[in-house]
Amino acid sequence: AYGFLLTSWGANSKYALLGGHRAVSQIISYEVCLVLFVLVMVYCTNSFSMETMEMMQKKLWFMMFSPPLFLAWLLLAMAESNRTPFDLAEGESEIVSGFNIEYGGGLFAFIFISEYGMIMFISFITSLLFMGSGLTLLKTFSVCVIFVWVRCSFPRVRYDHLMMLSWKLALPYSLSMICLSSCVL
Repeated sequence: AYGFLLTSWGANSKYALLGGHRAVSQIISYEVCLVLFVLVMVYCTNSFSMETMEMMQKKLWFMMFSPPLFLAWLLLAMAESNRTPFDLAEGESEIVSGFNIEYGGGLFAFIFISEYGMIMFISFITSLLFMGSGLTLLKTFSVCVIFVWVRCSFPRVRYDHLMMLSWKLALPYSLSMICLSSCVL
């Protein structure tokens, strides 16, 4: 979050500052729900260890155990990574490329590569949490393909709908999943 604020403030542009504020509010909103989903996985495995989470998925992946949880995780992960259809921090039709508008050359390349690094990192965490061990690189690549496919297939979401999705749908769903997993397991 600090990186988005500093790059948008350092650009000295009102469009960059608006994009930075949008990015930070989006990241904070969706990070809460993602952390709660990780806690659901912790309740399911009774461990904070990723190795234990992988071992618990030898016979049945958590993706197959709870498809709605996996789909909700993917939706939240896409929103967290600020990629289309949730790329409101750099909506070209509204705020002209957002927080990175004044950057060019090496700094722009660094920002661009870090966004795709975030997609790969979230895909890796998704493959570990929901798809078990073995062929992790292939599973990570398949989740990256899902990110690209969604980017090509769906239009951009409005900002108010994005925030409503986070606070009125995703947060209550993740809290109910925590209650359900702690009561059942």
